[in-house]
Parts: sequence; structure tokens; C-alpha cells
Amino acid sequence: MNLTILMALFLNFTPLGQNLTHLDWITLTQKPYKNAIIPDIGLTPLLNPSIRTKEQWNNRRTELKALWMHKIGLFPKKPDSLATKIDGRETLTDHKRILLSFQSDKNDRIQAYLLIPNNINKTAKNPAVVVFHQTTKDTIKEPVGLGPNQSLAIANHLVGRGYIVLAPECFIMKGKGPQAQATELAKSSPELTGMGKMTFDSSRCIDFLETHENVDPSRIGCIGFSLGAKEVLYAMAFDPRYKAGVFNEGGIGIRMSNWTDPWYLTSKMKPNIPAMEHHQVLSLIAPRPILIMGGNSADGDSSWPFINETLPVYRLFDAEDKIGLINHRGKHTFPNSARVTAYQWLDHWLDNKAIKEAGIPK
Repeated sequence: MNLTILMALFLNFTPLGQNLTHLDWITLTQKPYKNAIIPDIGLTPLLNPSIRTKEQWNNRRTELKALWMHKIGLFPKKPDSLATKIDGRETLTDHKRILLSFQSDKNDRIQAYLLIPNNINKTAKNPAVVVFHQTTKDTIKEPVGLGPNQSLAIANHLVGRGYIVLAPECFIMKGKGPQAQATELAKSSPELTGMGKMTFDSSRCIDFLETHENVDPSRIGCIGFSLGAKEVLYAMAFDPRYKAGVFNEGGIGIRMSNWTDPWYLTSKMKPNIPAMEHHQVLSLIAPRPILIMGGNSADGDSSWPFINETLPVYRLFDAEDKIGLINHRGKHTFPNSARVTAYQWLDHWLDNKAIKEAGIPK
């Protein structure tokens, strides 16, 4: 049994009195809102009388995806090679930390940390998680514990649970920051929004992980807080290779956060609201698991109308337990209790055998 995993389970990430593999996700993430009064915020229904089957929904899904792709912009052509470069290697107590970069499009590279458990079974395929950082000058240092905010060392937490973890840098935090990056993108790629660029980069992260001999491409997930949560939503919606995700405090509704800033969807999106809203993007993820979390800042009880509107799509696939909302009431943070549940969500849906084999106390 892996000592690192046991320490993570019993010291830092002990489940909230429940068995990991048998959490009742509907009770945990939907029941609190069973009798909620849902305000009419103008969300266009996803289903109508002409959509009764999976096949009919898939046709509607194709239409919605094309509609949103038109808004976020045309993806650049993927280079033939990732042209990966290794910039540093360190062996720590329980994992290896590799600083590297790989080609995004022809004009840009993505810098990232790759974390690999020291005791990884090199003959087996393992689940992997992409950790998208928040808006911080520490960027990729924060998820791997090299920044001052150790509570957001999410990549370190996950590698301790047996995952291979990639922590990429968001392009808007390069150089002189979001506004400068948005201006440069508008010049070099006028057909692409900042959110489109982030979505393309998230797809390149999957391309990179699929080249790793120990990554199971059918068990790759993602997690993010704030800026990182925004990346999770679009990464999952536009790349089905992401199999599970956790979105914390990104503002699931366009009107709930700064989505129309120049480095996201831009002000050109404003006239389309509410005819176009993020319940449509959320529906593109179905039936894959997505957990929305918030602390009554960007997300929280006000996020429920988006989940409620998307639930009928999940029910078409008998996947009602794969979407939900948790209000951790921690404002714009990612408190420990919420991260516990987030990690459990990933462990469950990515079939993290390392955690299951370690055993979970009730």
C-alpha cells in the first residue's frame, strides 16, 4: 500500500465521513436545491418537444457547438510536432517535477510542470489531471507548491493521490499580463478570442499527455479555480477527451463574472446574452461528469439555474449523477473541505485505482 496515498487520505484529504467509491452524488450535489425557487433569468431551454432521444439531442448539440465555435473563434492549425523541451528535473519526496514546454500553435509554446509519482507502475496506464491555475503572477508555480499559497498546491495534492499531473501556464498571464496579451492576440489572430486561444491550448495539453507512456488517455480530467475554472468549462465542452472536471468559482453564467473582458469572450458577446448563455456550453459536456463549486462569490446558489437547465440533457443519457453544484460558502476561495470533495469527484469518475486500493474509512 502506498504510504504517500495513506498520508494524503488520513491527514490532508480525509473524506467527509463517506466511502469514496459510493458517494451519493445526487444527494450531495442536487438534493439541497430540490425545492429551490428558480428565478427566470432568460435561459433558452435546451430541450423542446422535438428532442426526445439521444440522437435528436446529438443533432442539437452539433448546432450548439457550431454556434459557440463561431463566437470563440477559429482554432489555428495544430503543428505536426509538439517539439517538447525539458527545462528542468527535480526528484522530490513522493514525485518527480519536470519543467517543460511544448508547441501550441506555430507562434506560441505552452510552459508547464509535469508531476509524476515516484512509485508509478511503469507497466500500467494511470489517470491524469490537468490543473489550470487561477489569475496569479505565480502561474504554474502555485499548483506545484512553489508559490506562497500552499492551499492551492492542487497539482501536489493530486500527484500524492497517484495521478500524473500537468500544470500549464495560461497565455493571458505571460508578458505584461491579460490586456497586453489580448491586444497581441487580436493583432496576430483576429479570428480568435482569448477564450478560444485558451480552449485550443487546453486541447494541446491532452495531445501532450497522450504521448506519455503511462497515461491512460481514457482517464484524463481537469480542475481549476477562478480563471482556471473558466478553462475547465471550455476545455471539457470542446474536447471530449477530457473525461471529468471540477469548476470552482469561475462564474458559470456569462453575467456572473468578467467573461466579456478582452481576454475572454470580448465585448462582442454582450448583444448575444441571454439568448446565448453558458448552460449551452455546459450541455456540450454531457454525459461526462462536471462538478460546479462556488462560495457565493462568482458561483454558489445563483449557479443552480444553469445546472437545473442542463439536467434534462444528462437525464437523456441516464447520467443525472454526473452533474451537480456544491456551495462551499467560502467566498472566492477553494477551501480544504471543497477540495476534498473535488478530489473525490475526480477519483470516482476517473476510476483512480490507487485510491481505491488504499482503502477509505467510512
